Amino acid sequence: MGRYPAQLCLGCPQDPSAARRVPGPRTPTSHPQVLTCGPHKCRQAARVNEQRSKADIPNAGNLDPAVYPAIPFDDADWAWFKQRAAVFGVDEADSHRPVIERLYGHLCGVNAWFNLTRITAPREYLKLHLLDSLSLWPDSRCQSLVDGVPCVDLGAGGGYPGLPLALWKPQVPWTLVDSRRRKVDFLAAAGSLVGPNVTAKHFRGREVGSAAPELFQQCQLVVSRAAGAVDKLLPEIVDMLAPKGQIVIYKGPNYSQEEHDRAADIAPKIGLRFVTVSAIQLEDDDPERLFVVFERTR
Repeated sequence: MGRYPAQLCLGCPQDPSAARRVPGPRTPTSHPQVLTCGPHKCRQAARVNEQRSKADIPNAGNLDPAVYPAIPFDDADWAWFKQRAAVFGVDEADSHRPVIERLYGHLCGVNAWFNLTRITAPREYLKLHLLDSLSLWPDSRCQSLVDGVPCVDLGAGGGYPGLPLALWKPQVPWTLVDSRRRKVDFLAAAGSLVGPNVTAKHFRGREVGSAAPELFQQCQLVVSRAAGAVDKLLPEIVDMLAPKGQIVIYKGPNYSQEEHDRAADIAPKIGLRFVTVSAIQLEDDDPERLFVVFERTR
């Protein structure tokens, strides 16, 4: 093995002695590890690393679903998903399986060069992305959705829960919203696999009036999953909601009383009321997953 010469971020003024080595595989001198500069937190080295790694990945930079084949699920994994989905009243899974396998293939293919999720193993995907998204299905807020009236997934990221909910509710228009342009490009590509009822838009929630006026005070439901604290999300969502429109925020077992109290305090100040917190379990021994629900009052 060779030596490992120091390599600073491009244009970094820091002394090489201040550099911090990025953990990674040991490489010979001809392929030096990239360093980042601790005191200065320069990001250029990370970009250099990313560009080098992308060069070795087929289709890197390409979001077109056509270049990423479907990845079939093992029949045992699919049978598990169907059984657990039935617990939540989610039927017709088999009819949606081809689209889900294409969504999974697209997600895994893009995720090889663009960080979307750490959850890519087949059973984990089925449980923690697909089933978790659809666990809202038996809720009255899902069952009473009106055809043609918009819904939004805010902070949609990799597309969950919005993509599965849109797949099971094709008559309802769903907009996947994210503040990161590249993720919106991914969401638009993934949404094309689901159908014409899915669109993707690039803006922050509170910008809806100017960025997406067709959604301003028009949405019957806004969902959000793993997008931040509830008290921070409510002001971002409220202007999307029609009167009596509903917010459902997916939260894990770490949802604290303190976070809930902050949300309950801010809600009436911005025209919302707290409705309920309901709990589900994806499997019998799992920690509870929570739906935190608010409604627009004016």
